[in-house]
Amino acid sequence: MKRMKVNGAILLPVVVVLFCSTAIAEASAADYFSRNAEGWFWYEKPEVIQDEEKQEKVATPADTVATVPDDPLDQLERIQKTIARAEARAVLYPTEENVGEYLRLNQWQLNQSSLFSDVWRRVVWQTPDLDYSLRRPVTNLAVHEFQDQKNAAQAQAVAQIAKTHGLFFFFKGSCPYCHAFGPILRRFSEMYGIDVLPVSLDGGTLPDFPQARTDTRVATELGVETVPSVFLVDPRRRNVVPVGAGVMSVDELAERIYVLTQTEPGKDY
Repeated sequence: MKRMKVNGAILLPVVVVLFCSTAIAEASAADYFSRNAEGWFWYEKPEVIQDEEKQEKVATPADTVATVPDDPLDQLERIQKTIARAEARAVLYPTEENVGEYLRLNQWQLNQSSLFSDVWRRVVWQTPDLDYSLRRPVTNLAVHEFQDQKNAAQAQAVAQIAKTHGLFFFFKGSCPYCHAFGPILRRFSEMYGIDVLPVSLDGGTLPDFPQARTDTRVATELGVETVPSVFLVDPRRRNVVPVGAGVMSVDELAERIYVLTQTEPGKDY
């Protein structure tokens, strides 16, 4: 390899420049740490002193990487840690300076939350497909109208289902909740015209269902452990759908049957 000799007259100015640059860098670092509060949320790039006589520098891959902003998740994590650290410092060492610093950070956080909330509502107002209230109204007038339409759809669907389905009703004659639920289920049956097959698990009866069957085999196959319990049955397809257990109202029975047979998960919730 060919060696090159360096003239001492040229080397001396270079050493001087390097020494001066190091001193300037140390001074800049000291100034940065004395103003560290300014760097808690945003990274401040140091000023770059360029020689006006130099030509414009061509961008390199390293320059491109340096200009890419930080990952928002990393930024948010650093902000959260900074606020948490300031809060801990203010609690453990409640000086005016520490408490004031935490209050300033907390105020920034509140302002940022308010800004986000305001932009959120503006976007929702101007983008109908992002407005959930159009699918599930929240105003009083709209809620009543939505519920009326839903009830009408439920009633129509349940009446149609009653033509091809029936209900298994498992109970015990010694169960007070079964006695309370019996009249409700009878009213539901008459309202929608759906047949009910009562099954007693202890041989007892109910005033509203005196002609009950005693068949623990069916209850065992369906895994009935709680009474009263109701199952929707499609005898043609031999399909059984659990509707619920415990005391339920007429409207609740209709809603459950409608949701379980007419809607997909997440569609009407």
